[in-house]
Amino acid sequence: LRERKKRMLLAVDIGNSSIDLGVFDESGSLLTKSKMSAVRTKCTDEYAVILSGILTLHGIGTDRITEGIISSVVPPLTAAVSSAIEKLFGFVPIEVGPGIKTGLNIRIDSQAQLGADLVANSVAAIAQYPLPLVVVDIGTATTFTAINREGVLEGVIICPGIRMSLDALACAASELPDVSISLPKRFIAKNTNDSMNVGVIYGHAFMIDGFIDRLDRELKGDSLSVVVTGGLADTVLPFCSHKMEYVPELTLSGLRLLYLKNKK
Repeated sequence: LRERKKRMLLAVDIGNSSIDLGVFDESGSLLTKSKMSAVRTKCTDEYAVILSGILTLHGIGTDRITEGIISSVVPPLTAAVSSAIEKLFGFVPIEVGPGIKTGLNIRIDSQAQLGADLVANSVAAIAQYPLPLVVVDIGTATTFTAINREGVLEGVIICPGIRMSLDALACAASELPDVSISLPKRFIAKNTNDSMNVGVIYGHAFMIDGFIDRLDRELKGDSLSVVVTGGLADTVLPFCSHKMEYVPELTLSGLRLLYLKNKK
């Protein structure tokens, strides 16, 4: 008898700065994850070539991907990446958006305004951690998603991210240079590069700790779970005082769970 082809799921999270990719097997194990730049001017064929190359690099042939799901906060890229997946693998991926089954009880003014990545983060965090909880996503922007002890998503706080804050300093203050994100050598900085990084990185850490203190009071739980993800999380976490669970693959895991809720 011909051996049944094992199903593999491609999960794609399109952010403002980068696109995260994850491949899951049938048991739910994350076989590999990767990242590529989010470039709005790239077309379908370019993304198809990049996707194919990344999978080949990780030893996964394009014939092994049998299903897919996309979350995106960059609408111009959604169609290009979705079309690239269809061209490569022969199926149209599920897109996280209005009408998709999430299992979430969302208590905000307009559910359509809730970012697809925040939906995926929340689904994954609720499945793994005790309530109430806060999901902190540290990327282009830093977001706090608050979920109460009944599992209701109460709302989201959005703050400027680390890179955005550094760029704003360089743009608005004529004598401040454009600097890269780097860990400062000391708290009381001795040069402009360190001065800006201390202000932004430590300031970000203090902001996160402050928001967690306030959210703990707002959500009124016995013990607040704090789950952290995002591309710049490992830069800030060493300077935070609260105990947090760092889960780099949180969004990809949430996409897998959303796929299971919506597959036909």
